[in-house]
Amino acid sequence: MQESRKAHDVTEPLDIGSDRFVCDLAADTPPAVEVTPGATLRIRCRGALDYAVGPGPVRAPGPNPGTGPIAVAGARPGQALVFDILEVAPESPGHVSAGPGGGEEAVEIVGGRVRYRGIAVPLRPMIGVLGLAPESGAWNTMDAGPFGGNMDTSDLAAGASVHIPVRQPSGRFIVGDVHAVMGDGEIGGQGLECAATVTLRVGVRAEPVSDHVTIFRDDQVMIVGTGETLEAAVADAAGAMAALVARVTGLDDFAATKLLGLAGQTRFGQHCCRIKTVRVAMPLELVPGLRAGRDSAEESDATST
Repeated sequence: MQESRKAHDVTEPLDIGSDRFVCDLAADTPPAVEVTPGATLRIRCRGALDYAVGPGPVRAPGPNPGTGPIAVAGARPGQALVFDILEVAPESPGHVSAGPGGGEEAVEIVGGRVRYRGIAVPLRPMIGVLGLAPESGAWNTMDAGPFGGNMDTSDLAAGASVHIPVRQPSGRFIVGDVHAVMGDGEIGGQGLECAATVTLRVGVRAEPVSDHVTIFRDDQVMIVGTGETLEAAVADAAGAMAALVARVTGLDDFAATKLLGLAGQTRFGQHCCRIKTVRVAMPLELVPGLRAGRDSAEESDATST
C-alpha cells in the first residue's frame, strides 16, 4: 500500500477513485486516504463482479471489492463513524449471472429503470458493503458483522444516516458492492451488480447509538443483525433493538421486547451468503429519545466528547 494522502479539508468535495480497493479488511490494513470529519466524499466503487467483467486493466481478485480503506482523522475506538448517504449513482450496464451455463449477463440501466429480459424494473440503487476495520483479525467482503461489511440492506441508500462503532483508530472504512436494484433477501444470490459512484458525508459521533450497525431512514431507526442462520440473525437484531428501546424509554427488557412485538418490523438483508443479515425497524415516533441521536449525527465531528 502507498502512504496515506493528507487529511482532506471539509470545505471541498473529495473524489476517491476505485484504484485503491480491498477484498479483505484487516485490523492492521493501512488506509489509502485520510479525510477530515464532516468531509463530503464522492467514492467510485467497482462492481461486485469486477473480477469477471472488468473492465481492467486491474481487476479485483474476488467478489465485492471495497474502495478504501478510508481513514477519518481523529476517530477512535468507543466512538462511531456516521455516514449520511447523499447519492448512489449506478453505472450501466449492470450484470447478473447468465444462467447455469456460467458467465455474466449485461443488463442496461435506462431512464430510471433496469431492463431485464424485456421487463422494466424501477431503479433503487443501494450499497451492499459498508464496513470498518475490525478490532482484531480480518473480515472478507462477503461477510458481515457488528463492523458492518456485506450487509446487503436496501436501506443503505440515499437519505440514510448509518452509524457504525469504531474499533480501530481512524475507523478505516470501505464502500462497495453497489446494486442498481436488489430485492430484500437477495434471492438468487444477486441484485443487479454494478460499478457506481457513492456520495456521502462522514462524521464522528462521541458515543455509538448501539454496539450494532444502526440506520436512520424514513423516520425509522433500524438495527442490523447478523448470524450464520436467519434465526440467529433475527435474534441478534431483535435483541440489540430491544436493548436500545429499553435504554431510551426506561422500559424493562421484557416490556421493550413486547413493544417490538407491537410495532417492530423484521426485514431481510440477504440470506445467500455464509453470514445472513436482518434488520429490525422501529418508528421514531415511538422512541422519540432517539430523534436526538439521528439529528446530532448530521452535525457530528471528531471534537465531540
